[in-house]
Amino acid sequence: MNEAAVRRMALPPQPTPYAPLVLRSSVRPRTVLVLGGGGMRGMAHIGVLRALRTLGIQVDAIVGTSIGALVGAMSAGGIPIEKIESLVAAVQKEDYFRFNFAKMLLKGLRTTSVYHGDTFKGSLRRILPALEFGQLHIPFFCNATRLETGGTVFWGTPGMDDIPLVDAVYSSCALPGIFEPYERGGYSYMDGGMVDSLPLRFAKTLGAELVIAVDLSVKGTFKAPDYKNRLLSTLYRTFEIVEEVLVEQMLHMHADHRVALIQPKVAEASRFDFRKLAEVIRAGEEETIKVLTSHAATRDLVQPVVVEGLACPVTPRDFVSVRIDPERCIGCGQCEAVCETDAFWARGGRATVRKLSNYECTRDHACARNCPTDAISLGNL
Repeated sequence: MNEAAVRRMALPPQPTPYAPLVLRSSVRPRTVLVLGGGGMRGMAHIGVLRALRTLGIQVDAIVGTSIGALVGAMSAGGIPIEKIESLVAAVQKEDYFRFNFAKMLLKGLRTTSVYHGDTFKGSLRRILPALEFGQLHIPFFCNATRLETGGTVFWGTPGMDDIPLVDAVYSSCALPGIFEPYERGGYSYMDGGMVDSLPLRFAKTLGAELVIAVDLSVKGTFKAPDYKNRLLSTLYRTFEIVEEVLVEQMLHMHADHRVALIQPKVAEASRFDFRKLAEVIRAGEEETIKVLTSHAATRDLVQPVVVEGLACPVTPRDFVSVRIDPERCIGCGQCEAVCETDAFWARGGRATVRKLSNYECTRDHACARNCPTDAISLGNL
């Protein structure tokens, strides 16, 4: 970390343009919950909400991307967790996906999407609260990508909060080529995860003292992707790769002492697997309790402490074990190139591990994902 960054961290929190949107508490850390994208794996967010309730943790704002926008909007709208779960459990794949046969026959490759966006939007109307952004119980924000400029918008911010909640969530969830873009003011908006699948940077602009971030990007360390050489499978896998790379970079830059990172092990569920709802929710709940009762929101702690406002003790951040199989390593140097914590040394024909127990690891899995021979294994995750 350079000297300028250290000086910035030492300064008192500065006012932000969004501060008036969030009530500040003098009793507990101002907490922002970030719910990332991941298709039906996002049902793990319901388990996260369960765990936060169990631990007595309140949040001051919710930021959602893609499926995280859907679950986040329901929670911010005051829908009880049990009701969220029952609404989601009642949804069938057909409620979201209906092939765009007519347009595909008439327009061929000029069609805008494989599935009807109206079918998806109709399902959103049935399960989302009929509230405007200003009426939500908790300040809520979700992102979308403007196709014409490539920029990101966060619905719910000043000047961007006059959009119906259904349209905001739809635009954040609408995968390119899968659903039609959301049209507004002459611009086209699609899935926010294309640019930022885990908006840690935006969460910090809300004045967060603690960011609880849920990362659902697929990690090769957990499970090799079940890829099939077909159009939709290729599209979905492409989204997952882009999502993982973006999350990797976001963690490199913003996973600091203010971020409690939750990575539920839900890779067994495919992006649109509606059959494993209970398992995915349970994985989110278990991982959240594990992280928030076993890891610190700051890396500088050396003794367990009680974080004011939380109903649980917090202990220092745990390490990630790093190993290299010397029989597989070819000395390409990719591990050293992508690791932001200097855990590897790639010299002399083979790479070696400099930090067998890496307490600085951002848990982005960049080293394992980029190793061309699968020589790297990570443990204690």
